[in-house]
Amino acid sequence: MRILEYGNTNNPTIMLVHGFESPYQIWIDYIEHYKENYHILVPILPGHDVQEKSEFNSFDDTAKEIENYCISKSINHIYAIYGMSMGGVLTSYLWKNKRLTFEKVILESSPLLPFGKYMTQMLIKQYLSITKKARERNQKVVRNAINSMVTEDMLDVFLELLDNISDETIKNYLYAVGQFKLPSDIDTPNTQIIYFYGGKINEFIFRNVAKYIKKNYKNSTTICLKGKGHCEDALLHSNEWIARLDKYII
Repeated sequence: MRILEYGNTNNPTIMLVHGFESPYQIWIDYIEHYKENYHILVPILPGHDVQEKSEFNSFDDTAKEIENYCISKSINHIYAIYGMSMGGVLTSYLWKNKRLTFEKVILESSPLLPFGKYMTQMLIKQYLSITKKARERNQKVVRNAINSMVTEDMLDVFLELLDNISDETIKNYLYAVGQFKLPSDIDTPNTQIIYFYGGKINEFIFRNVAKYIKKNYKNSTTICLKGKGHCEDALLHSNEWIARLDKYII
């Protein structure tokens, strides 16, 4: 797994963790904004790197690889980690493992409670179908992806990612996400937890996650983004979203 680095290593470290079937290039604006004052780490998650073919096996394995990389570079403390959607599951593994310490854990619309077997199977079927159609360049699927999953300028790298991610990796990710439950007792009292979720009806699962976090972590802040869909501003309106993130990062 490649981990990209930007900025001065003497500055506080920020880690940006992308979501499922999301190209790491979504972070370009974030990198440009933060690299002057922060050291930035961008892991390209297994199955998402078109330059180095890889398969996803488990979040445990992926977290261990990131932890080993950081420790080998003497990066034991992360100032802020931001996990978007499924990236928040991996972020939670890094947080709960406590091999690295975090000042701020920022999660957005991350599925941190189990889906159940039926919904997991439904999501697997749905993602395999949509990915297959995207690989075939089905016009409706490609058109629907623009300004819902990616901006138009990211369409080519998004489609290239879908061309390269394997069906086995898709299934493995969704099985792992569907079974994950954030522990209720991660003992890191000096870590600030921030959880964003959208206000649209299709974000109801993440509303329940927000309630769970608020109940179990006194050092948490949960924020409903009214009228917003899944990671909408983060994916589609990066400059607006960065301005909001600044309030919690800087």
